Amino acid sequence: MRGLGIPAEYRDMMYSLGNAAIGAQDPEYNQGRSPMETGRNAQAEFFGYFAKLIDQRRKHPGKDLISAFTIGEVEGAKLTDLEILFNAFLLIIGGQETTRNAISGGMLALINHPGERAKLAGDPGVMPTAIEEFLRWTTPVTHILRTAHKDGELRGEKIREGDKVVVWNASVNRDEEVFPAADRFDVTRTPNDHLAFGHGEHFCIGAHLARLEMRVMIEQVMRRMPDLELARQPERLRSNFVAGIKHMPVRFTPSAINGQRASESMTKLIRT
Repeated sequence: MRGLGIPAEYRDMMYSLGNAAIGAQDPEYNQGRSPMETGRNAQAEFFGYFAKLIDQRRKHPGKDLISAFTIGEVEGAKLTDLEILFNAFLLIIGGQETTRNAISGGMLALINHPGERAKLAGDPGVMPTAIEEFLRWTTPVTHILRTAHKDGELRGEKIREGDKVVVWNASVNRDEEVFPAADRFDVTRTPNDHLAFGHGEHFCIGAHLARLEMRVMIEQVMRRMPDLELARQPERLRSNFVAGIKHMPVRFTPSAINGQRASESMTKLIRT
């Protein structure tokens, strides 16, 4: 959010609106309203905030992305306000929803697969391949819609120009023809040509940052909470778009953390 130039006092608002926009199907976030109304209202609030921010940056540009969007050009043309709004919205949602769910989902996979967790703990050099397996295994964004630009055929199915085609990333990342033992979680899996970040021109702009965030977070959790375990089963987000974990209560021994002496504690990892 700092890169977009959003002041610190508005970041909790961005977090809440992101939960509502993506979790519109979940009763915890729609609060009795219809999913369509919940998502539409959240997007409207996003756009209302960013419209004011765009106006401010046009008058007083800074070194943030919103300023770059307002004063920059693409092939000699400036972005329209609507293009800037949708880019800002996608960057906020992409930054919030993907990495935190890959981290929580990755930690859950390690808890549920103690043998793989032991491999990673015993050899930190495995972390790069483990990160890719976390991404494949969790697939935070479950599907993406595309529009066919020309006629084609995929495994006997005709696709016509203009057809809307849904790419199910969650299925792609368990493709038995690409991933041997696709339903096995393996922190040493290589090659691992998953599509969690998309492909080609649609490849995630924040992929390198996401990998860094995942590595730092998981390394620290494993180092500081080596006996981390579930206190009860996680609660998953009700969504057909994001594979998210809302609440994951855990137990760990904090005696060596921050000088604490308690033998056991419980914390919540709430969609972080």
